[in-house]
Amino acid sequence: MMPAQSRPRYPASVEVLDADLEWRLRQLVASTQRQRRLPSLVMVVQRSGLQLATFAAGKADFKSGLAAEAGVQYRVGSITKTLTAVAVMRLAGQGRIAVDDNLGRHWGGAPHPDLEIGRLLSHTAGLQREPVGEVWESLVLPSREELPGNAAAARRLYPGGSWWHYSNLGYALLGEVVARVAGESWEEHIRRHILEPLGMLRTSMEPQSPHARGYAVSPYSDELIEEPAVDTKGVAPAAQIWSTPSDLAIWSHFLNHGHPDVLGQAVLQEMRSLRVVADLDGWRLGWGLGLMLLRRGGRVYQGHTGSMPGFLAACFGSPEADLGVAVVTNSTGSVRIGELAAQALDILQEHASSVPWAPGAPVPEMVRPLLGRWWTEWSEWVFSWRDGALVSRAADAPDGANWERYEELGPDLYRCANGTERGEELRVVRDSEGKVQKMYRATYPLTREPKPFGDPLQADRQSS
Repeated sequence: MMPAQSRPRYPASVEVLDADLEWRLRQLVASTQRQRRLPSLVMVVQRSGLQLATFAAGKADFKSGLAAEAGVQYRVGSITKTLTAVAVMRLAGQGRIAVDDNLGRHWGGAPHPDLEIGRLLSHTAGLQREPVGEVWESLVLPSREELPGNAAAARRLYPGGSWWHYSNLGYALLGEVVARVAGESWEEHIRRHILEPLGMLRTSMEPQSPHARGYAVSPYSDELIEEPAVDTKGVAPAAQIWSTPSDLAIWSHFLNHGHPDVLGQAVLQEMRSLRVVADLDGWRLGWGLGLMLLRRGGRVYQGHTGSMPGFLAACFGSPEADLGVAVVTNSTGSVRIGELAAQALDILQEHASSVPWAPGAPVPEMVRPLLGRWWTEWSEWVFSWRDGALVSRAADAPDGANWERYEELGPDLYRCANGTERGEELRVVRDSEGKVQKMYRATYPLTREPKPFGDPLQADRQSS
Protein backbone atom coordinates (compact mmCIF):
# COMPACT_ATOMS: atom_id res chain seq x y z
CA MET A 1 0.00 0.00 0.00
CA MET A 2 1.24 3.50 -0.79
CA PRO A 3 2.38 5.34 2.37
CA ALA A 4 -0.11 7.96 3.56
CA GLN A 5 2.19 10.90 2.95
CA SER A 6 2.69 9.78 -0.67
CA ARG A 7 -0.94 9.43 -1.67
CA PRO A 8 -2.14 11.96 -4.24
CA ARG A 9 -3.99 14.82 -2.57
CA TYR A 10 -5.75 16.00 -5.71
CA PRO A 11 -8.50 14.09 -7.53
CA ALA A 12 -7.53 12.29 -10.69
CA SER A 13 -11.04 11.80 -12.07
CA VAL A 14 -11.90 13.23 -15.45
CA GLU A 15 -14.80 15.53 -16.30
CA VAL A 16 -16.52 15.50 -19.66
CA LEU A 17 -15.51 18.42 -21.86
CA ASP A 18 -17.90 20.38 -24.03
CA ALA A 19 -17.66 18.83 -27.51
CA ASP A 20 -16.73 22.08 -29.26
CA LEU A 21 -14.08 22.90 -26.64
CA GLU A 22 -12.57 19.43 -26.91
CA TRP A 23 -12.44 19.70 -30.69
CA ARG A 24 -10.70 23.09 -30.57
CA LEU A 25 -8.04 21.89 -28.14
CA ARG A 26 -7.51 18.64 -30.01
CA GLN A 27 -7.06 20.58 -33.25
CA LEU A 28 -4.62 22.96 -31.57
CA VAL A 29 -2.42 20.07 -30.44
CA ALA A 30 -2.69 18.07 -33.66
CA SER A 31 -2.04 21.00 -35.98
CA THR A 32 0.87 22.29 -33.87
CA GLN A 33 2.52 18.86 -33.74
CA ARG A 34 2.20 18.48 -37.50
CA GLN A 35 3.07 22.00 -38.61
CA ARG A 36 5.97 22.47 -36.19
CA ARG A 37 7.27 18.94 -36.90
CA LEU A 38 7.41 17.88 -33.27
CA PRO A 39 8.21 14.23 -32.43
CA SER A 40 5.38 14.36 -29.90
CA LEU A 41 3.18 16.88 -28.16
CA VAL A 42 1.06 16.29 -25.07
CA MET A 43 -1.35 18.69 -23.37
CA VAL A 44 -3.32 18.15 -20.16
CA VAL A 45 -5.95 20.66 -19.03
CA GLN A 46 -7.40 20.82 -15.53
CA ARG A 47 -10.09 22.73 -13.68
CA SER A 48 -10.33 22.77 -9.88
CA GLY A 49 -7.75 19.98 -9.73
CA LEU A 50 -9.75 17.66 -11.99
CA GLN A 51 -8.10 16.66 -15.24
CA LEU A 52 -10.53 17.65 -17.95
CA ALA A 53 -8.75 15.96 -20.84
CA THR A 54 -5.47 14.86 -22.38
CA PHE A 55 -4.53 15.59 -25.98
CA ALA A 56 -1.52 13.80 -27.45
CA ALA A 57 0.09 13.36 -30.86
CA GLY A 58 3.25 11.57 -31.98
CA LYS A 59 5.70 9.31 -30.18
CA ALA A 60 7.69 9.84 -27.02
CA ASP A 61 10.39 7.42 -28.20
CA PHE A 62 10.77 6.35 -31.84
CA LYS A 63 13.23 3.55 -30.99
CA SER A 64 10.81 1.74 -28.69
CA GLY A 65 7.64 3.01 -30.29
CA LEU A 66 6.45 4.51 -26.99
CA ALA A 67 3.35 6.62 -27.63
CA ALA A 68 2.98 10.09 -26.16
CA GLU A 69 0.69 9.96 -23.12
CA ALA A 70 -0.08 11.97 -20.00
CA GLY A 71 1.75 9.47 -17.79
CA VAL A 72 5.02 9.46 -19.76
CA GLN A 73 7.90 11.44 -18.26
CA TYR A 74 9.43 14.37 -20.15
CA ARG A 75 12.19 16.67 -19.01
CA VAL A 76 10.67 19.97 -17.89
CA GLY A 77 13.77 22.17 -17.67
CA SER A 78 13.23 25.51 -15.98
CA ILE A 79 9.85 24.59 -14.55
CA THR A 80 12.24 23.19 -11.93
CA LYS A 81 12.78 26.80 -10.84
CA THR A 82 9.19 27.05 -9.62
CA LEU A 83 9.80 24.13 -7.25
CA THR A 84 12.99 25.76 -6.00
CA ALA A 85 11.11 29.03 -5.49
CA VAL A 86 8.36 27.24 -3.53
CA ALA A 87 11.03 25.59 -1.36
CA VAL A 88 12.55 29.02 -0.62
CA MET A 89 9.15 30.51 0.21
CA ARG A 90 8.27 27.56 2.47
CA LEU A 91 11.35 28.34 4.53
CA ALA A 92 10.43 32.02 4.50
CA GLY A 93 6.92 31.17 5.71
CA GLN A 94 8.51 29.24 8.58
CA GLY A 95 10.55 32.31 9.53
CA ARG A 96 13.84 30.59 8.74
CA ILE A 97 14.79 33.04 5.99
CA ALA A 98 13.41 36.30 4.64
CA VAL A 99 13.00 37.37 1.03
CA ASP A 100 15.14 40.45 1.59
CA ASP A 101 17.95 38.49 3.29
CA ASN A 102 21.23 38.24 1.41
CA LEU A 103 23.07 35.03 0.64
CA GLY A 104 25.74 35.63 3.22
CA ARG A 105 23.26 35.51 6.08
CA HIS A 106 22.55 31.83 5.44
CA TRP A 107 25.68 30.66 3.65
CA GLY A 108 29.04 31.30 5.20
CA GLY A 109 31.58 31.98 2.48
CA ALA A 110 28.89 32.39 -0.17
CA PRO A 111 29.96 33.81 -3.54
CA HIS A 112 28.51 37.30 -3.93
CA PRO A 113 27.21 37.25 -0.33
CA ASP A 114 25.35 40.56 -0.73
CA LEU A 115 22.93 39.21 -3.38
CA GLU A 116 19.35 39.35 -2.10
CA ILE A 117 17.23 36.20 -2.14
CA GLY A 118 14.16 38.00 -3.50
CA ARG A 119 16.15 39.47 -6.38
CA LEU A 120 17.55 36.06 -7.27
CA LEU A 121 13.99 34.69 -7.29
CA SER A 122 12.80 37.43 -9.65
CA HIS A 123 15.95 37.53 -11.84
CA THR A 124 16.72 41.09 -10.80
CA ALA A 125 20.00 40.43 -8.96
CA GLY A 126 22.09 41.38 -12.01
CA LEU A 127 24.04 38.09 -11.99
CA GLN A 128 25.20 36.62 -15.32
CA ARG A 129 22.98 33.99 -16.90
CA GLU A 130 25.10 30.81 -16.75
CA PRO A 131 28.00 29.36 -14.76
CA VAL A 132 31.42 30.53 -15.86
CA GLY A 133 32.68 28.75 -18.98
CA GLU A 134 31.03 27.55 -22.19
CA VAL A 135 28.98 24.97 -20.28
CA TRP A 136 26.34 24.48 -22.97
CA GLU A 137 29.00 23.63 -25.53
CA SER A 138 30.93 21.20 -23.36
CA LEU A 139 27.76 20.02 -21.54
CA VAL A 140 29.88 19.82 -18.39
CA LEU A 141 28.32 21.84 -15.60
CA PRO A 142 29.89 22.50 -12.20
CA SER A 143 29.17 20.06 -9.40
CA ARG A 144 27.71 21.22 -6.13
CA GLU A 145 31.24 21.26 -4.68
CA GLU A 146 32.53 23.29 -7.63
CA LEU A 147 29.62 25.73 -7.68
CA PRO A 148 30.91 28.27 -5.09
CA GLY A 149 34.22 28.75 -6.84
CA ASN A 150 32.60 28.92 -10.26
CA ALA A 151 29.99 31.43 -9.12
CA ALA A 152 32.60 33.59 -7.37
CA ALA A 153 34.12 34.25 -10.81
CA ALA A 154 30.74 35.15 -12.34
CA ARG A 155 30.09 38.71 -13.46
CA ARG A 156 27.63 41.15 -11.95
CA LEU A 157 26.09 42.69 -15.05
CA TYR A 158 23.88 45.30 -13.39
CA PRO A 159 23.30 46.73 -9.92
CA GLY A 160 20.72 44.65 -8.06
CA GLY A 161 17.15 45.73 -8.73
CA SER A 162 17.87 47.77 -11.83
CA TRP A 163 16.96 45.34 -14.65
CA TRP A 164 15.49 41.91 -15.27
CA HIS A 165 18.13 39.44 -16.43
CA TYR A 166 17.42 35.70 -16.45
CA SER A 167 19.96 33.67 -14.48
CA ASN A 168 20.23 29.90 -14.18
CA LEU A 169 23.25 30.49 -11.99
CA GLY A 170 21.13 32.51 -9.58
CA TYR A 171 18.79 29.57 -9.05
CA ALA A 172 21.72 27.24 -8.49
CA LEU A 173 22.70 29.52 -5.60
CA LEU A 174 19.13 29.51 -4.28
CA GLY A 175 19.16 25.70 -4.25
CA GLU A 176 22.27 25.79 -2.11
CA VAL A 177 20.54 28.18 0.31
CA VAL A 178 17.63 25.73 0.60
CA ALA A 179 20.03 22.89 1.34
CA ARG A 180 21.96 24.82 3.97
CA VAL A 181 18.92 26.20 5.79
CA ALA A 182 16.92 22.96 5.62
CA GLY A 183 19.85 20.75 6.60
CA GLU A 184 19.31 18.31 3.72
CA SER A 185 20.09 18.24 0.02
CA TRP A 186 17.99 20.31 -2.36
CA GLU A 187 16.85 17.08 -4.06
CA GLU A 188 15.73 15.46 -0.80
CA HIS A 189 13.96 18.60 0.36
CA ILE A 190 12.00 18.90 -2.89
CA ARG A 191 10.99 15.24 -2.74
CA ARG A 192 9.95 15.14 0.93
CA HIS A 193 8.31 18.53 1.34
CA ILE A 194 6.79 19.23 -2.08
CA LEU A 195 6.45 16.24 -4.39
CA GLU A 196 5.23 13.66 -1.88
CA PRO A 197 2.63 15.85 -0.13
CA LEU A 198 1.20 16.84 -3.52
CA GLY A 199 1.15 13.28 -4.80
CA MET A 200 3.47 14.10 -7.71
CA LEU A 201 4.83 10.57 -7.69
CA ARG A 202 5.99 10.59 -11.33
CA THR A 203 8.21 13.63 -10.86
CA SER A 204 11.88 12.92 -10.20
CA MET A 205 15.45 14.11 -10.60
CA GLU A 206 16.37 11.31 -13.02
CA PRO A 207 14.22 9.76 -15.76
CA GLN A 208 11.96 6.88 -14.76
CA SER A 209 10.32 4.58 -17.28
CA PRO A 210 8.27 5.14 -19.25
CA HIS A 211 10.02 8.33 -20.33
CA ALA A 212 10.46 10.23 -23.57
CA ARG A 213 13.65 10.43 -25.59
CA GLY A 214 14.86 13.92 -26.45
CA TYR A 215 15.23 14.91 -30.09
CA ALA A 216 15.94 17.76 -32.45
CA VAL A 217 14.52 17.84 -35.97
CA SER A 218 16.75 18.85 -38.85
CA PRO A 219 15.65 22.25 -40.22
CA TYR A 220 16.18 21.11 -43.83
CA SER A 221 14.80 17.57 -43.71
CA ASP A 222 12.55 15.37 -41.63
CA GLU A 223 15.46 13.61 -39.95
CA LEU A 224 15.42 13.10 -36.18
CA ILE A 225 18.61 13.89 -34.28
CA GLU A 226 18.86 12.40 -30.81
CA GLU A 227 19.94 14.98 -28.23
CA PRO A 228 22.34 14.11 -25.38
CA ALA A 229 21.14 13.70 -21.81
CA VAL A 230 22.65 16.45 -19.65
CA ASP A 231 23.32 16.15 -15.93
CA THR A 232 22.95 19.66 -14.54
CA LYS A 233 24.84 18.73 -11.34
CA GLY A 234 25.23 21.83 -9.16
CA VAL A 235 22.80 23.75 -11.38
CA ALA A 236 20.05 21.15 -10.76
CA PRO A 237 17.79 23.62 -8.86
CA ALA A 238 17.42 25.53 -12.14
CA ALA A 239 16.59 22.77 -14.62
CA GLN A 240 17.03 19.12 -13.58
CA ILE A 241 13.52 17.75 -13.04
CA TRP A 242 11.62 15.17 -15.09
CA SER A 243 7.82 15.04 -14.83
CA THR A 244 4.67 13.95 -16.60
CA PRO A 245 1.88 16.11 -18.06
CA SER A 246 -0.44 14.69 -15.39
CA ASP A 247 1.90 15.69 -12.57
CA LEU A 248 2.36 19.14 -14.11
CA ALA A 249 -1.42 19.53 -14.09
CA ILE A 250 -1.29 18.88 -10.33
CA TRP A 251 1.45 21.49 -10.08
CA SER A 252 -0.63 24.07 -11.96
CA HIS A 253 -3.50 23.50 -9.55
CA PHE A 254 -1.17 23.86 -6.58
CA LEU A 255 0.23 27.14 -7.91
CA ASN A 256 -3.35 28.38 -8.25
CA HIS A 257 -4.53 27.46 -4.76
CA GLY A 258 -1.74 26.15 -2.54
CA HIS A 259 -1.78 23.14 -0.24
CA PRO A 260 -1.85 23.09 3.58
CA ASP A 261 1.16 20.78 3.80
CA VAL A 262 3.29 22.73 1.33
CA LEU A 263 2.46 26.43 0.93
CA GLY A 264 -0.63 28.54 1.58
CA GLN A 265 -2.55 30.77 -0.78
CA ALA A 266 -1.32 34.00 0.83
CA VAL A 267 2.33 33.18 0.10
CA LEU A 268 1.48 32.09 -3.45
CA GLN A 269 -0.22 35.46 -3.97
CA GLU A 270 3.06 37.09 -2.95
CA MET A 271 4.95 34.88 -5.39
CA ARG A 272 2.73 35.85 -8.32
CA SER A 273 2.74 39.56 -7.52
CA LEU A 274 4.62 41.48 -10.21
CA ARG A 275 8.20 42.31 -9.23
CA VAL A 276 9.59 43.29 -12.63
CA VAL A 277 8.53 43.65 -16.27
CA ALA A 278 10.76 41.51 -18.47
CA ASP A 279 9.79 42.94 -21.88
CA LEU A 280 9.83 46.70 -21.59
CA ASP A 281 8.47 47.17 -25.11
CA GLY A 282 5.23 45.22 -24.80
CA TRP A 283 4.69 44.70 -21.04
CA ARG A 284 3.39 41.20 -21.83
CA LEU A 285 5.89 39.25 -19.69
CA GLY A 286 6.61 39.87 -16.04
CA TRP A 287 8.12 38.04 -13.11
CA GLY A 288 7.11 37.50 -9.54
CA LEU A 289 9.07 35.51 -6.95
CA GLY A 290 9.90 32.55 -9.15
CA LEU A 291 6.82 32.70 -11.39
CA MET A 292 6.48 33.95 -14.95
CA LEU A 293 3.47 36.21 -15.49
CA LEU A 294 1.97 36.26 -19.01
CA ARG A 295 -0.36 39.18 -19.73
CA ARG A 296 -3.04 38.34 -22.29
CA GLY A 297 -5.30 41.35 -22.69
CA GLY A 298 -7.04 41.72 -19.33
CA ARG A 299 -5.86 38.35 -18.06
CA VAL A 300 -2.62 37.26 -16.39
CA TYR A 301 -1.47 33.64 -16.41
CA GLN A 302 1.15 32.39 -13.95
CA GLY A 303 3.63 29.54 -14.28
CA HIS A 304 6.84 28.83 -16.16
CA THR A 305 8.31 27.43 -19.35
CA GLY A 306 11.18 24.95 -19.54
CA SER A 307 13.85 23.97 -22.03
CA MET A 308 16.59 21.34 -22.04
CA PRO A 309 18.34 19.60 -24.95
CA GLY A 310 15.58 17.56 -26.60
CA PHE A 311 12.69 18.92 -24.55
CA LEU A 312 10.35 21.88 -24.10
CA ALA A 313 7.61 22.25 -21.49
CA ALA A 314 5.15 24.80 -20.13
CA CYS A 315 2.90 24.85 -17.09
CA PHE A 316 0.52 27.80 -16.61
CA GLY A 317 -2.67 28.51 -14.73
CA SER A 318 -5.31 31.09 -13.94
CA PRO A 319 -6.17 31.25 -10.23
CA GLU A 320 -9.24 33.42 -10.92
CA ALA A 321 -10.72 30.93 -13.39
CA ASP A 322 -9.38 27.89 -11.48
CA LEU A 323 -7.82 26.51 -14.68
CA GLY A 324 -4.44 25.06 -15.59
CA VAL A 325 -2.59 23.73 -18.65
CA ALA A 326 0.52 21.57 -18.96
CA VAL A 327 2.24 21.08 -22.34
CA VAL A 328 5.35 19.03 -23.15
CA THR A 329 7.26 18.02 -26.27
CA ASN A 330 10.44 16.04 -26.91
CA SER A 331 11.94 18.55 -29.31
CA THR A 332 14.63 21.13 -28.67
CA GLY A 333 13.01 23.93 -30.63
CA SER A 334 10.56 25.01 -33.34
CA VAL A 335 7.60 25.88 -31.10
CA ARG A 336 6.88 28.68 -28.63
CA ILE A 337 5.68 26.37 -25.89
CA GLY A 338 4.55 29.13 -23.51
CA GLU A 339 2.44 30.74 -26.21
CA LEU A 340 0.84 27.37 -26.94
CA ALA A 341 -0.13 26.91 -23.28
CA ALA A 342 -1.51 30.45 -23.18
CA GLN A 343 -3.61 29.80 -26.30
CA ALA A 344 -5.11 26.75 -24.62
CA LEU A 345 -5.92 28.79 -21.50
CA ASP A 346 -7.56 31.45 -23.67
CA ILE A 347 -9.81 28.79 -25.19
CA LEU A 348 -10.63 27.37 -21.75
CA GLN A 349 -11.40 30.86 -20.42
CA GLU A 350 -13.87 31.45 -23.23
CA HIS A 351 -15.62 28.22 -22.30
CA ALA A 352 -15.55 29.01 -18.57
CA SER A 353 -17.41 32.27 -19.20
CA SER A 354 -20.36 30.25 -20.53
CA VAL A 355 -20.69 28.02 -17.44
CA PRO A 356 -24.14 28.62 -15.83
CA TRP A 357 -24.32 30.54 -12.58
CA ALA A 358 -25.24 28.58 -9.45
CA PRO A 359 -26.15 29.86 -5.94
CA GLY A 360 -23.38 29.95 -3.36
CA ALA A 361 -22.90 30.02 0.40
CA PRO A 362 -25.41 32.00 2.53
CA VAL A 363 -24.42 35.45 3.78
CA PRO A 364 -23.49 35.63 7.50
CA GLU A 365 -25.88 37.90 9.40
CA MET A 366 -23.07 40.18 10.59
CA VAL A 367 -21.98 40.71 6.98
CA ARG A 368 -25.39 41.31 5.43
CA PRO A 369 -25.63 44.99 6.56
CA LEU A 370 -22.31 45.69 4.81
CA LEU A 371 -23.57 44.73 1.36
CA GLY A 372 -24.65 47.23 -1.24
CA ARG A 373 -23.42 50.66 -2.32
CA TRP A 374 -21.11 52.93 -0.37
CA TRP A 375 -19.43 56.27 -1.09
CA THR A 376 -15.88 57.44 -0.46
CA GLU A 377 -14.07 60.46 -1.95
CA TRP A 378 -17.15 61.10 -4.10
CA SER A 379 -16.76 57.69 -5.72
CA GLU A 380 -19.27 54.89 -5.41
CA TRP A 381 -18.25 51.37 -4.33
CA VAL A 382 -20.18 48.11 -4.21
CA PHE A 383 -19.71 45.52 -1.47
CA SER A 384 -20.95 41.99 -2.18
CA TRP A 385 -20.74 38.42 -0.95
CA ARG A 386 -19.10 36.18 -3.57
CA ASP A 387 -17.74 32.64 -3.26
CA GLY A 388 -17.93 32.72 0.52
CA ALA A 389 -16.16 36.04 1.07
CA LEU A 390 -16.81 39.76 1.40
CA VAL A 391 -15.63 41.57 -1.74
CA SER A 392 -15.74 45.09 -3.18
CA ARG A 393 -15.00 47.06 -6.34
CA ALA A 394 -15.79 50.42 -7.88
CA ALA A 395 -19.42 50.72 -8.96
CA ASP A 396 -18.37 51.73 -12.48
CA ALA A 397 -15.85 48.88 -12.87
CA PRO A 398 -16.24 47.06 -16.19
CA ASP A 399 -17.81 43.61 -16.36
CA GLY A 400 -15.21 41.00 -15.54
CA ALA A 401 -13.11 43.34 -13.40
CA ASN A 402 -11.57 41.69 -10.36
CA TRP A 403 -13.16 42.07 -6.94
CA GLU A 404 -11.10 43.02 -3.89
CA ARG A 405 -11.46 40.19 -1.41
CA TYR A 406 -11.47 40.59 2.40
CA GLU A 407 -10.29 38.21 5.10
CA GLU A 408 -12.00 38.42 8.50
CA LEU A 409 -9.59 39.32 11.32
CA GLY A 410 -12.19 39.60 14.06
CA PRO A 411 -15.61 41.12 14.82
CA ASP A 412 -16.17 43.97 12.32
CA LEU A 413 -12.53 43.95 11.25
CA TYR A 414 -11.27 42.70 7.87
CA ARG A 415 -8.08 42.83 5.85
CA CYS A 416 -7.93 43.30 2.09
CA ALA A 417 -6.28 40.23 0.54
CA ASN A 418 -5.64 41.48 -3.02
CA GLY A 419 -5.81 44.50 -5.27
CA THR A 420 -4.43 47.99 -4.71
CA GLU A 421 -5.26 48.03 -0.99
CA ARG A 422 -3.84 44.60 -0.16
CA GLY A 423 -2.94 44.39 3.51
CA GLU A 424 -5.04 47.43 4.50
CA GLU A 425 -7.88 47.07 7.01
CA LEU A 426 -11.62 47.49 6.59
CA ARG A 427 -13.21 48.53 9.89
CA VAL A 428 -16.97 48.53 10.53
CA VAL A 429 -18.50 51.12 12.90
CA ARG A 430 -21.84 50.34 14.56
CA ASP A 431 -24.03 52.37 16.92
CA SER A 432 -25.11 51.30 20.41
CA GLU A 433 -27.89 49.19 18.91
CA GLY A 434 -25.55 47.35 16.56
CA LYS A 435 -26.62 49.13 13.39
CA VAL A 436 -23.85 49.80 10.87
CA GLN A 437 -23.11 53.54 10.64
CA LYS A 438 -20.08 53.61 8.35
CA MET A 439 -16.89 51.78 7.47
CA TYR A 440 -13.24 52.75 7.16
CA ARG A 441 -11.21 51.29 4.28
CA ALA A 442 -7.49 52.01 4.55
CA THR A 443 -8.61 54.78 7.01
CA TYR A 444 -10.86 56.45 4.38
CA PRO A 445 -14.49 56.65 5.53
CA LEU A 446 -17.27 54.97 3.56
CA THR A 447 -20.83 56.21 4.01
CA ARG A 448 -24.15 55.35 2.41
CA GLU A 449 -24.43 58.87 0.96
CA PRO A 450 -21.68 61.00 -0.63
CA LYS A 451 -20.17 63.49 1.82
CA PRO A 452 -17.42 66.13 1.52
CA PHE A 453 -14.11 65.82 3.31
CA GLY A 454 -14.34 67.04 6.88
CA ASP A 455 -18.12 66.58 7.15
CA PRO A 456 -18.72 66.42 10.93
CA LEU A 457 -21.06 63.46 10.55
CA GLN A 458 -18.38 61.64 8.64
CA ALA A 459 -15.25 62.70 10.45
CA ASP A 460 -16.30 61.82 14.00
CA ARG A 461 -14.37 59.02 15.62
CA GLN A 462 -15.44 56.59 18.26
CA SER A 463 -14.00 57.49 21.61
CA SER A 464 -14.00 53.87 22.69
